Amino acid sequence: MNWRLASTSQLYEIAYHDDGAHIEHRIAAAAEIKRRNRRKYGRTHFKIKEVYQR
Repeated sequence: MNWRLASTSQLYEIAYHDDGAHIEHRIAAAAEIKRRNRRKYGRTHFKIKEVYQR
């Protein structure tokens, strides 16, 4: 199955509410939910560097 095309509600239904789904499908749907919820970009620190005059 192509889990990236499924909607979020479909994934939640398969992963947590569908008792008849195979365990492989439930694990894959949960993994896709986790992938979609992860942080997209890491935190960037723009540290102010001390600049000494000449």
